[in-house]
Amino acid sequence: MKFSNTNALLIQAVYHSQKGEEGVSLVNLIGFVDYVNHSIISYQKFAESIESAKDCGLIKIQGGKLKTTNSFKSWRVSLPKKLNFQKENSELLCYLDKCCQKPGKAISTPEFPADEFNCAVEEYLKKTR
Repeated sequence: MKFSNTNALLIQAVYHSQKGEEGVSLVNLIGFVDYVNHSIISYQKFAESIESAKDCGLIKIQGGKLKTTNSFKSWRVSLPKKLNFQKENSELLCYLDKCCQKPGKAISTPEFPADEFNCAVEEYLKKTR
């Protein structure tokens, strides 16, 4: 199975919106994805992408926040610093397809149940009104 743009987008969103070692909150991650993709990601796509990225060792969740791992950061350092978002997405998809096994479809992610995700979406939408 090949990885999708959404898989790469979620990893990129964590990387570009995390605040140092603190990571990124679910609300801010949803906002970043909306900004880049002009839509709110569905819970199923979110859960599948997060679980795939965790299985590949590219992101981790600590204290309710998402962070990229040292493995991802090492890969990212190998690319030019000034790389547009779409080219980075393309490079990341190639990396995922080459180096990671895509697990089956996840219907949930234990760290972020559907109700918590939906609350984060509502909080994000309230902030944008």
